Amino acid sequence: MAKRSTTVTSVLNLACRALALGLAGSCPIAGLAAAQAPTQAAVDGEAAAPVLASSFAPIHFGDDDQHAWTAPFVPGASYSPSVTRPEALLGQAVGSRIASHDEMLALFRIWAAESERVVYAPYGRTYEGRELVRLIITSPRNHARLGELRAGVQRLFDPRGLSDADGERLVSTLPGVAWMGYGIHGDETSAAEASVPVAYHLAAAEGPAIERLLDEVVIVLDPCLNPDGRERIRSMVVQNAGYRANLDHGAMQRGRWPYGRGNHYLFDMNRDWMAGEAPETRARWRALLDLPPQLFVDAHEMSGLDTFLFYPQSSPKNPHLPTRLFHWQGVLADEAARAFDAYAWGYYTREWADAWAPIYSDAWGSLTGAIGMLYEQGRTIGAPLLRASGEVVAYREAVHGQVAASLSNLETFRAHHTEILRDWLAHRRAACAPGAPWQERVFAVVPGADVERHARLLRTLTMQGIEVFEARGEFLAANVVGAFAGAGDPAQRAFPAGTWLVPAAQPQGALVRAFLDFDPRIDAETLRDERERLERGKDSRLYDITAWDLGRQYGVDAAWIDAPSVARAPLTELLAPRGPVTDPRGAYAWVLDGDDGRSVRFVAQALERGLAVHVSDREFTAVVATAPGQGGVAERAVRRFPRGSFVLRRHENRGVKGDVDLLVAEVGAASGGVVWSVATGRSTDDGPDLGGQHFQLLERPRVAIASNAPVSTTDFGALWRYLDEELGLHTTLLDCQAFGGIDLRRFNVLVLPPGATRGLAAHAETLRGWVENGGTLIAVGSAATGLIGAPFELSSTVLRPDALEDLDAYAFLVRRERAALDVAVDAEAVYAAPAAPAGPGAAGAAGAADAAGAVATSAGAPSDADPQAAAREGDPDAAREDAWRARFSPAGVVLAAAAHPDAWITAGVGADLAVEFSGSDVWLTKDTPAVRLASAERLRLGGLLWPEARERIADTAWLTVERQGRGQVIGFAGHPVFRGSWRGTARLFANAVVLGPGNGTDVALVR
Repeated sequence: MAKRSTTVTSVLNLACRALALGLAGSCPIAGLAAAQAPTQAAVDGEAAAPVLASSFAPIHFGDDDQHAWTAPFVPGASYSPSVTRPEALLGQAVGSRIASHDEMLALFRIWAAESERVVYAPYGRTYEGRELVRLIITSPRNHARLGELRAGVQRLFDPRGLSDADGERLVSTLPGVAWMGYGIHGDETSAAEASVPVAYHLAAAEGPAIERLLDEVVIVLDPCLNPDGRERIRSMVVQNAGYRANLDHGAMQRGRWPYGRGNHYLFDMNRDWMAGEAPETRARWRALLDLPPQLFVDAHEMSGLDTFLFYPQSSPKNPHLPTRLFHWQGVLADEAARAFDAYAWGYYTREWADAWAPIYSDAWGSLTGAIGMLYEQGRTIGAPLLRASGEVVAYREAVHGQVAASLSNLETFRAHHTEILRDWLAHRRAACAPGAPWQERVFAVVPGADVERHARLLRTLTMQGIEVFEARGEFLAANVVGAFAGAGDPAQRAFPAGTWLVPAAQPQGALVRAFLDFDPRIDAETLRDERERLERGKDSRLYDITAWDLGRQYGVDAAWIDAPSVARAPLTELLAPRGPVTDPRGAYAWVLDGDDGRSVRFVAQALERGLAVHVSDREFTAVVATAPGQGGVAERAVRRFPRGSFVLRRHENRGVKGDVDLLVAEVGAASGGVVWSVATGRSTDDGPDLGGQHFQLLERPRVAIASNAPVSTTDFGALWRYLDEELGLHTTLLDCQAFGGIDLRRFNVLVLPPGATRGLAAHAETLRGWVENGGTLIAVGSAATGLIGAPFELSSTVLRPDALEDLDAYAFLVRRERAALDVAVDAEAVYAAPAAPAGPGAAGAAGAADAAGAVATSAGAPSDADPQAAAREGDPDAAREDAWRARFSPAGVVLAAAAHPDAWITAGVGADLAVEFSGSDVWLTKDTPAVRLASAERLRLGGLLWPEARERIADTAWLTVERQGRGQVIGFAGHPVFRGSWRGTARLFANAVVLGPGNGTDVALVR
């Protein structure tokens, strides 16, 4: 094999020197010294040894000699001596310990220098600055014409205007492209570990088989999708290792909270492929669109007590996946099974990994037309592991399983790549061909005041190759189905100029439909199977959430419409004012529009800089300076600002350090908040003047968030990232395991992610005292439920099972609350003589009848011919009936809710909200909640919500704000920043943190 001109010896020496000096992750090089535990020599009466050994031996990391797996990864393979063996750098058998990310990259750079088959191509950086890399591995001949091959694949990727003859010519002559992705969950270490021997085999193996593979396939190998998570778990394994291997699957030697699953902010990036909140995901989109694959491998791990799972997938199956996907998954699985049979390894397919949600790595690949393949190897995390059967699995054996699956899939793909390319082209053609009803539909978005939220959505779409257009004029659309679809939707709706148009018919049409469809439905057969399992007390088969859509998650005004006849232009970037609109010097005051989410970030940073800021509880008008006119003099105009807008009065900010005008401008530029200079404090109408009592002075939030076990890592990560990156707040992470030693007086905001209260029960009195002395406690999901009742006693909210005898009373309060929001007065009736009552108890009877109707099922009267009639009639034991209905609680649905217009926390959100909901905790409250879930008939917007669950959940509280002493408790029943992409409800969380200390608490006047 020919070498590159680069001096490989110097590269290797530099890499080894960096490792030896600890500059590349300080990874132990186990093979550079004897790694045996010191032992006391035996004395046999003839010879003696020292009681203590005279030399010290470092700990040996990874597999020990007793449990070593020595089988070659590729039996009978020969390798070029001109390509450095991985053991030369790693110091021991490849795959026998967790290599550091720096070691892996050092090897890949060496191989790229040594082998004409390998190109080392960085494509991004992680939060912690680690390099994201793809290795492009193919034959030298293919590398020489890679530009031509890329152009050909891109032409198939967008087949509009491609003739059948040209398409067939490309299919017949192009090599296939395989994307091999490893270890998106950092603590699933054998996945990324396997990328090293796979890359070595592809770079160095000799013989006709490897030459044929590399001639017919371009392999894009992404060796470590989550370097930050991998390094986190690797450091834990190293720090907890001993001289003797621990075989226990649950030992802390295999990691501790927060493990390594997520990236720096603990995002589960395997569930980020639709929304792209992580920078790693966005960088990966670019790399994949550069050279789109037809095979998309996603290597994972599962429980160490399990064997190995690979596709085909189980039901339910997303309707937008390629028609031939499951055929090809079966072909690949058949060949992988033969490879596994040769080692008598356990494996299975089609059991729990369904094809429903389009949020995963392989789902993204499949929706683009590739064959998405998942591997799930039983994890050992860097050391031998004892399974329940008594079998001990070495780490290197787990790595071997990943290698065998990868090489088997690559060879099967090679053998069928022309057929697979043909099917890939057919999927791409079908996505943009006219004719089918859905292909005449367009997703329309009306841009709103929250410019940043819309810009994020636009970025999410366009970075995935989804085409978005801007309407150049007004138009009337037909067959409108809105985000809150129902009987009240108009058949037609007028849309303004500037509306976004996302056609379903486009090359990425499958992604468009899968990501933006408001209500995909699970097939009847899968529903029946799921129902049968739940009826019999078994666990759900559904793997994750059952509902999603980017429009409602981002909280935008969106609808599906028939394709309109209107001029349009491509839209790739959203331009909007950033920072101060005009020079703020000389302003009477400064105002920010509360409907623009950037204003909250401005306020958070302004308060940290010492500025005094007020928030309005009513809409108001102000005379603002606009762009300079003739002569450079700013023009003035009257502008209306919504409830929840912010005011900085000059006279209250004279005491800040530095020039207040300059400080306002700096914060505006740093936060992106649009600052309006106001010429006068007098209102132009009968609304409030700027110096009045409709403006509440805010308090600087001093924020802490509970972390460490038993807090949910991913839920914590989404909240932490939002506080830090989105709001720009200094946030202290508090250790739940050391809570007793923390002085909470340093903070006025404490965030409890799901799981936190389970670790804080011993500190309930401390927490209660802190709240009663003025703290704002924000609890999410199970943490908020945990505050109800003993030991915390921090909420008057009641769980449904504890209020079964009072359901009628709660139903009456809901009806009265809703009536108060839609008041109509009959003046004649007010002054007329009262009518005689119909009879004693008439009003109460009517209320009871209404309540009964609200919870009645649609099953009708029981029938002897219907075996389930008795079950639907209801158990006379109310507690037992409620427990039975709780079996059908949803796992990730989108529900309709209403925000109360008088609650300070709902500023900046619309009256109608889409919210995330999971689980069986249902909140009842006699006080008016800030956000209440909709009635049963309007509740479900998307996802699987059984009737029993709908009746339990309807009309209950989703967001509560309760006064406790001088402080307050804010509870979210669902996650407001679920997986980072729920931007619509994220504003509620932002309000809670930034506005909470100044709203609903008593603030000390002494500062």
